[in-house]
Amino acid sequence: METEPARDGRGRVAGEVGQALPAPHPPMRGLVAATLLWLTSSLILVGCSDPPPADPPPPGTIAFGVYGDGPYYPWEEPRAQRLLADAESAGVDFLIHIGDILGGSCADEQLHDIRVRLDEVPLPVVYTPGDNEWADCHAPNAGGYDPLERLERLREIYFDDPSSSLGAVPMPVTSQAKDAGFSEFPENVRWTRGGFVFATLHVVGSFDATAQFPGRDHRHDQEVARRSEAALAWVEAVFQEARAIEASAIVLAAHANVRLESGGGDGYGPLVSALRDHVAAYPGDVLFIHGDTHTFRMDQPLTDGKGRGLANFTRLETWGSPDIGWVRVVLDTVKGQVVEIEPRLMRRWF
Repeated sequence: METEPARDGRGRVAGEVGQALPAPHPPMRGLVAATLLWLTSSLILVGCSDPPPADPPPPGTIAFGVYGDGPYYPWEEPRAQRLLADAESAGVDFLIHIGDILGGSCADEQLHDIRVRLDEVPLPVVYTPGDNEWADCHAPNAGGYDPLERLERLREIYFDDPSSSLGAVPMPVTSQAKDAGFSEFPENVRWTRGGFVFATLHVVGSFDATAQFPGRDHRHDQEVARRSEAALAWVEAVFQEARAIEASAIVLAAHANVRLESGGGDGYGPLVSALRDHVAAYPGDVLFIHGDTHTFRMDQPLTDGKGRGLANFTRLETWGSPDIGWVRVVLDTVKGQVVEIEPRLMRRWF
């Protein structure tokens, strides 16, 4: 039987959810209002039941799932297993894991064990790192590692084949490691499906790994600068490809909450500025997915720099510990639209 620890200090109330949120035309622009209305009418106390089985994606659509930021603790493992079983039965083509694969030790054994578990998922899994598995590994309870050493090991263990996703049925991806000057970034990948361009960006929490800790030195600052340079170059490459193939929309996934509301404070300013410029000039829609702050939300916080919202940009954040759940996104490949956002939260206890 699964037991549950005391609720954390965020004061959040989450719902048991399993209904799809329709996206009226034009694509994504009506999703925020639909989400707020739906959440207001259907939030109930956590713990009653898992969501009912998902309806199959309609003809002419593809679906993918988003999850991450857990499980951190042994009592969350049963929900994580139910999450994966639910995703397998929901007709998704692939999963995107937005990072923070662990909540404690960063030891090699732990990293290898989680890699094995990800490779057992009967779907392609595209994983982008979070801060827990390398940037925060300096913490005593994580093992007191040098984050740079852990980052190197993470790349060796999880990105040994940059041309392929994880999962039991991996799918091909294009890695930034193929680009001249960025060979050390196998984790930044992109792929196309159904007229949409998808990409991951290695941008993490803990202020994008700029948080201070004993032993931090210039090498850690250089790593941040270099990774930021790679992320900005990758964003540009993704938008260039989307234009070249006349993609219907772009889906970007990163771990960090990059502070879109405040223009990218806490070290995320260059990325948010780049997103603003690219989105403003892009004729299609952009869905930006992240985790990090463990709160399911969907909104449109990106502005053009003059306080005017960019209507073709939508932010989606998935659940995180102590809430274990995932979000199904359904895309209409004919109309080139996001047609459903379906949050699916696993119950906390039996």
